[in-house]
Amino acid sequence: MATLTQQAITNCPNSAVIMSGYSQGGQLVHNGAAMMPAEMTAKVAGVVIFGDPLNGQAVQGVDASRTKVICHNGDNICEGGNQIRRAHLTYGNDADEAATFAASMMAAPAAGA
Repeated sequence: MATLTQQAITNCPNSAVIMSGYSQGGQLVHNGAAMMPAEMTAKVAGVVIFGDPLNGQAVQGVDASRTKVICHNGDNICEGGNQIRRAHLTYGNDADEAATFAASMMAAPAAGA
């Protein structure tokens, strides 16, 4: 994810890049951001994570105001567990909220852009 994100930022400098993931994909967002140099994460327009296994931990290099983590009550994965319960399988219900947030981040330039 770090490589692809950096390629998108470098090759498409006028595009807003959003990093997003669900569950283990959310963990990839955290890991990818941590692997990127600060000058690259500063150009990430926003982050959206659903069912975040690292819930409560900042996405390194991305301002908290540009990050939206959606975790449902009762989602054991968001609580640091490893049990897939119903609450972890219903994030499709949050797609509109996430899309609205991502669109608002795309409209406002990232700090390093």
